[in-house]
Amino acid sequence: HEVWLVGGSIRDLLGGYTSLPDLDLATSFNPIPAAREYARRTGAGFVVLDEERQVVRVVRTCDDEHYTFDISKFRADNIDEDLRARDFTINAIAARLALPARSPDAPAKTDTTSCELELYDPLSGREHLRQRLIIPCSDNLFTDDPLRLMRAFRFSALFNANFSPQLHKMVVEQAPLLKGVSGERIRDELFKVLQVDNSTHWVRIMHKTGILAVVFPQLTACEGIEQNEWHHLDVFEHSILTLENLEKLLLVKDRPEWWPTFEKYLSENISGSRCYRELLKLGCLLHDLGKPDCRRIDSESGKVIFHGHEMEGVRITRDISESLRLSVNESQYLQLLVKNHMRPGVMLQQGVNDKRLFRYFSETGRDGLGIALLSLADRCSAQGTLSTDELAEFELGILNIMRVFYEQLKRPKLVPFMNGNDLIKHFRLKPGPDFKKILDALEEAQYLGEITSHEEAMAMVRELLNQQG
Repeated sequence: HEVWLVGGSIRDLLGGYTSLPDLDLATSFNPIPAAREYARRTGAGFVVLDEERQVVRVVRTCDDEHYTFDISKFRADNIDEDLRARDFTINAIAARLALPARSPDAPAKTDTTSCELELYDPLSGREHLRQRLIIPCSDNLFTDDPLRLMRAFRFSALFNANFSPQLHKMVVEQAPLLKGVSGERIRDELFKVLQVDNSTHWVRIMHKTGILAVVFPQLTACEGIEQNEWHHLDVFEHSILTLENLEKLLLVKDRPEWWPTFEKYLSENISGSRCYRELLKLGCLLHDLGKPDCRRIDSESGKVIFHGHEMEGVRITRDISESLRLSVNESQYLQLLVKNHMRPGVMLQQGVNDKRLFRYFSETGRDGLGIALLSLADRCSAQGTLSTDELAEFELGILNIMRVFYEQLKRPKLVPFMNGNDLIKHFRLKPGPDFKKILDALEEAQYLGEITSHEEAMAMVRELLNQQG
């Protein structure tokens, strides 16, 4: 019986990753019975992933750490053929854990790592990893599984590696195969690309190879959509540059004292393993998708306008969220970004005051922080007639908006002068839209110091009801 450590486990170990919570094993025998017995004896989790292909998962907890073992029988007659059937050479390296007796046809090409794992590397994946090259194991890797088109970008981003000329040619020619892959599988690979600090680089390559047109046809449809004097690029290039500028803003070191708290928020998971940071990056690509359908020439000024593009963008964003099988929370967050991406800039133009800030964060909560940073990245990518000094002033204004949010958190929580029960008791109102509007107005007035007692709150309600007739 042979047991080999294979795939991502070896790749990540050689690539410098020391934490390996997920391990892949390949065996020369059906691993399901042995894995089931191991789970029974140790209390580990056990699930058969594919009965026909003899694939099983075991999850073991040690010292509060969870370790996942995915174990499968060779996908071919032996380890050599198994490795050659994999996607890329960096994933076609194995380490023998249970050495079988030597036979004349046993693999001969082995070496030893510093951790004394005996490696079998028939396709020179270790050298390709050192050279930062992504090279296919065979000519039919994409026809066998078109998702590998996205996985190629994920591994390139993870290891900052380049496609081999052969792989680049294959991606360009076979990009349409990705249309047959489910949205959730594409989503998982896409978000792994967005996790790296310079994901813009890989998004641009996705575009050049035709992959982006399959994943986001609504985005590539923005190519050639010229804008007004406030922009120097078409809608597509502007959206890509917005992502690039957001990533630059996230890497700036000299930031205010509240910035680490903001970064912690961005690192929080919103659904599964996907966090706010990756969704904010995706929001950069989606924020102007409504512009092609809303582009008009103003009859009086003759200038290009995009009135209503935010709400059209919300509709498109909702469709994209459904196609990628994003959660409700993720979809709502993206829609909030797209709907409000111009709002911080408008607030700065009109003049920031306590009332506008209160309403902004009352409606957006802490997600208003992400909206503000997207607005800054958007403005940095517009250029047009904006001067360097004006752009610097805009950035200071955005950071000030974000600062106010964290200062609000330090303030004692207000105890409302009136609540819903008071409205029912004193004014015989019934819960509904007007009911909530009155409570919101009371909260705002109390925050701004316009009312300072229960009596003043009562008087304000009477005035509001009189205005309603």
